[in-house]
Amino acid sequence: MRPVAVLSLLGLAAALSSFSVLALQDDDGVDPGGTVQYVNSFGVTLPPDAAPPDLQVLTQFSPDNRYLDRGTSTYKQAWGVGLVAEPLVRVDRNFNLLPAGATAWELSDDGLTWTYQIRKGMIFADGHPLTARDYEATFRRWANPETGFDFEWYFRSIKNWTDVVGRRLPLDSLGVKALDEHTVAFTTEHPTPYLPLLLAKSWVSPTHLFDKYGPEWATRPETHFGSGPYRLVEWIKGDRIVLGINENYRGPTRPMLERVVARLYNLAVPPQFLSAYEAGEVDYVPLTNQAEINRIKADPMLRDQLNAYTDFATYYLMLDTYNPPFDDVRVRKAFAHAIDVEAIIKSAMRDVGIPASSMLPPGFPGSNSAELAPLQKFDPDLARRYLAEAGYPEGRGFPEVNIWLRGEAANIRTAAEAVQAMLNHHLALDVGVRNVERKVYLDAMSARELTLGMVPYQYDFIDAGNLLTIWLSNGRHAWHNDRFERLVRQANELVGDPGRRMAMYRDAERILVDEAGGIFLWYIRINQMWKPFVRGESLEPNRWGYRAWRGELMSNLQTNLYITRDVFEDPTKNEPEPFRFWQWLTGKD
Repeated sequence: MRPVAVLSLLGLAAALSSFSVLALQDDDGVDPGGTVQYVNSFGVTLPPDAAPPDLQVLTQFSPDNRYLDRGTSTYKQAWGVGLVAEPLVRVDRNFNLLPAGATAWELSDDGLTWTYQIRKGMIFADGHPLTARDYEATFRRWANPETGFDFEWYFRSIKNWTDVVGRRLPLDSLGVKALDEHTVAFTTEHPTPYLPLLLAKSWVSPTHLFDKYGPEWATRPETHFGSGPYRLVEWIKGDRIVLGINENYRGPTRPMLERVVARLYNLAVPPQFLSAYEAGEVDYVPLTNQAEINRIKADPMLRDQLNAYTDFATYYLMLDTYNPPFDDVRVRKAFAHAIDVEAIIKSAMRDVGIPASSMLPPGFPGSNSAELAPLQKFDPDLARRYLAEAGYPEGRGFPEVNIWLRGEAANIRTAAEAVQAMLNHHLALDVGVRNVERKVYLDAMSARELTLGMVPYQYDFIDAGNLLTIWLSNGRHAWHNDRFERLVRQANELVGDPGRRMAMYRDAERILVDEAGGIFLWYIRINQMWKPFVRGESLEPNRWGYRAWRGELMSNLQTNLYITRDVFEDPTKNEPEPFRFWQWLTGKD
């Protein structure tokens, strides 16, 4: 039963800017304390402190891209894909896997085939059935060389994937098979314990619409009928995307927000995020400007709305250990111990970085950063001793080297110059800094022609293997250690014993840090602001203590957000459109 509302109005202007709500409804909508609980248009009973359904609207910024679908391009996909398409599984705030389009999954005895049971009764927003064959078709579309899918590398562990993409095998040889309407199997080239994590990005496309409209199905509300908890209801290019609740959704995620809105912008001309936030135009913004972060931290009204956490991204120095001078581990250790990362964090990277001691950041599953911290700690006396033992006392005879940067921003360049100054001060080394174009950097790195470089790496999926595999000798770095290789390769294929697998990764990372295969500088610190009236389980601290807004990245997280009655107290919050307001007031649809 819809609540009956009585407003205390101090004139029409006051009604549109602030109002108090008293509501009566059947007993089943009242909690034991007597607080009214609203029911949204999806039939979900909102929490006791929730605002009325018409105020359950969340707004944020997003780049203006072309397709609201992953099937054509990852880098051209518009905001909201994770909300309008149903993956096989989702990830919660503690990075546990949850059923989504699949209700259950199991691994074959040989460790090569994962079989997923598709949820029965699933349909797309237009009522068309969603079956295992849609998941099979989606993966075939991604592997199809005619599509030219720009994220194909992500699924290369699937059997025959690389050969299909390379036109050496036909599409029907791909290791993704719909066994019947409700069963799909994924066969991998080797045992792949992290495949279920990869499938959190298995956002299915509607085959019948792709066949009818091609990629353009995903560009307008008239043809976009997805399978997720939300559906596209408005898309004004260059202005906004509006998603509303998909009343034909049959999955396990129960949205509380009536609408989620993205205000679109051109990446070349980003908006003034903080100004828009303070004006009440959006409910969430990321902050990267250190001056703005510092201002917010000093503002007693706004500082409680600032949330910071460690991103799963690491900046480090990579070194060519196959050739002098960095083929000598003592030189690498000398560099590591000569860098005062704490000083860099207090200056160039203040508020946007925290000291790194390993590849896996704190809070990342398997991280051992605290225990590994002593291995590369700042110790200039030890650094000088290592350099002298390597044959370069007081820097004499050391060859000319430059720290290459990959087209970095000003604060990263400043951090690199700080490293340069520390190497000069503590080791008497004349090291240069070169900030080159991204392509020049990547070409040099791929050709193993980069002697010394500063570079970040951010996770693709939340598994220790993702961050450590790049250090294998066939990866991006000129470093090799037999035991490290053996441990990581074995762990990458170990199924059925997650404890042992994690222990192998920890042993491998210790080797990487102790041998200074890389010199670890800082982890990126994310700063975000969201309004105090935005609440939900997703924003509560996870088991590592982090409160993080992850948007649609983990698509089940945004759906448990809601707007509290605190919205009435926020003078900047835009009120709902007048006709929506009067609909809510009168109870008429």
